[in-house]
Amino acid sequence: MKWNSGRLWLKTAVYSLVALVSLLAIGLILFFLRFDSQSVRNNLQNSLADTQRTVTINGKISPMLFPSPGLAIGGLEVSEPGSKASFARIGEVEARLAWLPLLFGELEITHLSLHDTRMDLVRNSDGNMNFADLLRRRKTSKFKLDLDTMTLRGTSLSLSDRVNGRLSRLEEGSLDIEGLKSDARLSFGGRIVSDNHVVSVAVKAPFTRQDDQVSIDQLDALAISSTDKLGEVRLGAEGRLKLNFGTLLASGEDIKLTLDTSLPKGHAEARLPQVSASLSELSTPAAAITGSVNYARTQYRFSSQLAEIKLNREGAFADQMLGNFAWSVGGHAINMNLRAPLSLAAYHQLRLEPLVLTAHLKTPVLPRGQLQASLQGALDGDLAESRLNLRVAGQLDGAALAATATQYGFLQPRHEATLTVGKLDLNRYLPDNQAEKAVALFQNGTPFRLDWMDFLNVDGKLSVGELAMGRFRIKGITADIKARPESISLDQLGAEIYDGKLKGSVKLLRDKEPRVELSQQLIGMQIKPLMLDLFDFNRVEGASNGWVQLNAHGNSLAALRNTLSGKVAVRLEKGALTGIDLVSALRDLPGELKDWNNNTMVAQADQKTTFSALSAGFELDNGIARNQDLNLESSLVNVKGGGKFDLTQSIVDYTLNVRANPQAFKQLNGINVPLKITGQINKPTYSLDFNAMVKGKKTESEKQQALKKELTKQITTILPGSKK
Repeated sequence: MKWNSGRLWLKTAVYSLVALVSLLAIGLILFFLRFDSQSVRNNLQNSLADTQRTVTINGKISPMLFPSPGLAIGGLEVSEPGSKASFARIGEVEARLAWLPLLFGELEITHLSLHDTRMDLVRNSDGNMNFADLLRRRKTSKFKLDLDTMTLRGTSLSLSDRVNGRLSRLEEGSLDIEGLKSDARLSFGGRIVSDNHVVSVAVKAPFTRQDDQVSIDQLDALAISSTDKLGEVRLGAEGRLKLNFGTLLASGEDIKLTLDTSLPKGHAEARLPQVSASLSELSTPAAAITGSVNYARTQYRFSSQLAEIKLNREGAFADQMLGNFAWSVGGHAINMNLRAPLSLAAYHQLRLEPLVLTAHLKTPVLPRGQLQASLQGALDGDLAESRLNLRVAGQLDGAALAATATQYGFLQPRHEATLTVGKLDLNRYLPDNQAEKAVALFQNGTPFRLDWMDFLNVDGKLSVGELAMGRFRIKGITADIKARPESISLDQLGAEIYDGKLKGSVKLLRDKEPRVELSQQLIGMQIKPLMLDLFDFNRVEGASNGWVQLNAHGNSLAALRNTLSGKVAVRLEKGALTGIDLVSALRDLPGELKDWNNNTMVAQADQKTTFSALSAGFELDNGIARNQDLNLESSLVNVKGGGKFDLTQSIVDYTLNVRANPQAFKQLNGINVPLKITGQINKPTYSLDFNAMVKGKKTESEKQQALKKELTKQITTILPGSKK
């Protein structure tokens, strides 16, 4: 016989194929001859007797031939333990059998397919699931389960969680598992509905199975949802998992969770090197979380390291959390670092206590530096209600600070706050931050930047022990604050200012040009240091009482000064006009009068005219203050006057009508001396008011004659022996 003959191999192959087909045919014939649907029904209905569950088959049980022998079972239903209540209902079950065992009379199921499954899952108040008994090993039955593939179609599951009261369900679920006897592959998809939220889920995972343990080498899961606030939300999971269905325990390594949102655009990642889980608790020794959110012009960045994390029926907890949070919009930025244990009871009640917090604020408004705060306290809130409460105390750039704040909402938050600051010196943050370079407040022409107001939504109370800006100082500030993107209001404003007090309100309106509205009542305030620090004007002293109703608009403090409009009324007591000594001048007449006739007199810093009271009312229009009712009273002279102070040019044009007290200056015989004050506000000059002397005269000749007569009259009146 020639073993290399082609005919021989062909015959051998044909005979072998015929023999195999014959064996399969015999196996099928034996399977059909020995098939007993009632016996199968009885076996299945008694298969879960040890669990006190009832299995009911309402449909037919039919044998199948192609592509492999098997059974088709219709209308299978499983009850709850010891109850008639339904646990699961399956429209149709297909079980395919292995060929070779079938030849020896063994029914080995290698493929299982479930169609139109409805299952009611319950997490009881003790944390146990209502299907835990089905995961135990069962006694060997007539059917041997050695699956290679498994398919689920049209699956619906409902999950009632009696721990947190939530109800969820899976709709249109599908599952495909292939290669269970070697390297298996799992593919799952469906929709999860919870609290009217719909989440589409897809899972792919190659895995291996050994006894009761399933090892997933690379999990790839994705959940997609859509909300009005966040747009499309995508949650992903990657990593390695091990599931033990005998002990109902799970573990994982290198787990990575990702979260992406479209409105606003955001991304977050959580990395868990190791995870252990049971039906009652999930724990991990460490986790790292990072993320970012971009909303309009605002950017958020955050990262945290958590230690000894536990998730159970009570909530999520971590022994320690180290976190960093950064917020920026334009050139403004806040960076915060915090340290605290984490408690998230019921997965929505947040508590961080004790909390250690450091914060840094950097903004173009403070180009020389940044505000730094070191605080301790607590943070709590309810995430389900989008509410956070903060209570902290500590230091703000070396000054004592205490704050309480409640935030409502996360994407467009609203705040209610109480802030107390010991001392705030803004000069250290401005370009000219040295004390000797500090200028009068309203001489500063640095443009305003108000874009930091874009996201303000704050109501609360403010208290500042001392505030410094330029040379301006104010202490004991208290106010009710209302801040919005379009305006900031300080109502019920009170403060100690230059040895006096003020009360009233201030409002900043963010129009095309910033606008300020000021309403104040002043009590006992020293006027000289105030005017010096505000306008660089120091020619008047005294304790002031009065009221202010002003408004202004502009893009800098200097621009606000140039548009000041409104009314001011003031009364000074026990004060002085500096730069001129009217009493000495009157005593020295007529010499002084002759000097003033020929020259102007420059104000002298060491000269002053004291008074018992001075009152005046001013009307301001675009930075020019006009007054016609000045009245100065003293025991030696009385002065009335009027004129204007031009704050935009820092010049004065003012007329004083000086009248000596006849009892103190008998030689003056009650004459009036009209004075003119002109020039720079901080360096004015004084001269006789010739216009007042020639008032009513039309021609130049008449004016000269009237001026000569008036001067001669006043000089001869006070010269000794001039009377006839």
